[in-house]
Amino acid sequence: MTVFSGINKLEFEGTFEGIGKDVVMSQMIKLLQKHFPSICDKNYELSLFLHIFQRYILENTSITHDLDPNEIRLLSAEEIVEFEDIQNEELFDPALISKVAILKLDGKNNSIISKASPLLEVKNGKCSLDIIVQQTQNLNTKWNSDVPLIFMTSLETESHTTNFLEKHYSSDEVTWKTIVQSCFPVIDKNRLLPIDLQANSNKEDLWYPCGTGNLTDTLYFSGELDNLIARGKEFLFVSNVNNLGATVDLNILSYMVSEKIDYLVEVVERTANDSNTGVLATYKNKLRLVDYDCLSNESARNCRIVNTNNIWIDLRSLKRLVESDGLNLPIRSFDAKIIHNNRELECLQFRTQLADCIGCFSSAQAMKVARSRFLPLTTCRDLFLLKSNLYDLDANGTFNLYPLKFGLLPSIKLGDEFANYETFRIGIPHIPDILELDYLDVMGNVFFGRRVILRGTVIIICDKDEVITIPDGSILENSIIRNEFQLDDMNEY
Repeated sequence: MTVFSGINKLEFEGTFEGIGKDVVMSQMIKLLQKHFPSICDKNYELSLFLHIFQRYILENTSITHDLDPNEIRLLSAEEIVEFEDIQNEELFDPALISKVAILKLDGKNNSIISKASPLLEVKNGKCSLDIIVQQTQNLNTKWNSDVPLIFMTSLETESHTTNFLEKHYSSDEVTWKTIVQSCFPVIDKNRLLPIDLQANSNKEDLWYPCGTGNLTDTLYFSGELDNLIARGKEFLFVSNVNNLGATVDLNILSYMVSEKIDYLVEVVERTANDSNTGVLATYKNKLRLVDYDCLSNESARNCRIVNTNNIWIDLRSLKRLVESDGLNLPIRSFDAKIIHNNRELECLQFRTQLADCIGCFSSAQAMKVARSRFLPLTTCRDLFLLKSNLYDLDANGTFNLYPLKFGLLPSIKLGDEFANYETFRIGIPHIPDILELDYLDVMGNVFFGRRVILRGTVIIICDKDEVITIPDGSILENSIIRNEFQLDDMNEY
């Protein structure tokens, strides 16, 4: 493990933003050593942050600038195994259920839908956390097992996740626990120092979860990695808390064991609704996660596969990599502006992504799976689809998709008026029937009544300062609506 107790002895040649790199590092170390004990008892967080900051200072040109699109190569079909090709009754081993644990990534509030999005009702009166627990209970009942359920939370999410689970689910129903990931201080871009180091300042914008890549260190330093291994757990199935299609599949686990795979990432066919989903690709001959926006125009046109962040990890291989410093993941730096002490400050945040670990494991694999394993709930567009009659939620917590005519989900585009949960449920309190819908575009102050049916291509654009109310029982088929008079004419017809 990298230990930074002697970091003052390191030499940093050159300058950074006109300041000597050694001065930058020295200032940061002194400030953190002064304040960090009052922030958290976990001293490893000091080393983790310093390690990231050191790399940022030394490798700035390769971190903060956009990736060179010409150096990005999409994975070929031969490099991705198909789930349909790995199902083998002879290899299927139900005993493997005793060797797996489940972990949900729950470190970042969804500021788009709502800060407490896992607690919002999705279907049949159940929220995301209800559904996840239900899926785990069904798994344990089916295989007479006790697969543990772990949530990696953060200072942003720990309270509402734990409070909900403690209130609604006792440990007798399902074995669950939370581990809290590291949070890093926001950096003043001009001073290259943390803006505020007082942990009790209650200013969430000054501290942030440092990305899903922090899972590996959180597991190791919290002792949970050793705890899982001691309990006989050999594999960890990781997914986002907002992906309600991610469940344990023993076919995948059996394949990993038979092929000696130590890290596997699930990918799915791209759809029109996957606008900003990450892509697995090679960059300068190293496998990693690439943002879709970084692709060249040609690569973007040819991109057919996207990352789900459903990840299977061999725990013993993970421990070896952590202890040998084999997980130097790419750093993503983000510029932001915040108001602090009545001043606008330009800030820096650093994050790493778990999917980037695929380039660190010796036997890693990408697997194309069914779209049903990727049901993200990150925008109100996603919520619209899951709430609709396209999906049925059964007693096992499984979303079953209505048979589609051409096998494609409708493309949904909702304007800014439907961007968050509160405005969404005001404008669309009752989800329309969309079984025969191909494309929907809604913009402006539009309000849907009950029992509305949408078919084909429907575009509803309401001008500023105007209102369009779709009456109860309306049927809109291949329609472009710009005012309520058109609806009156349709009803008369």
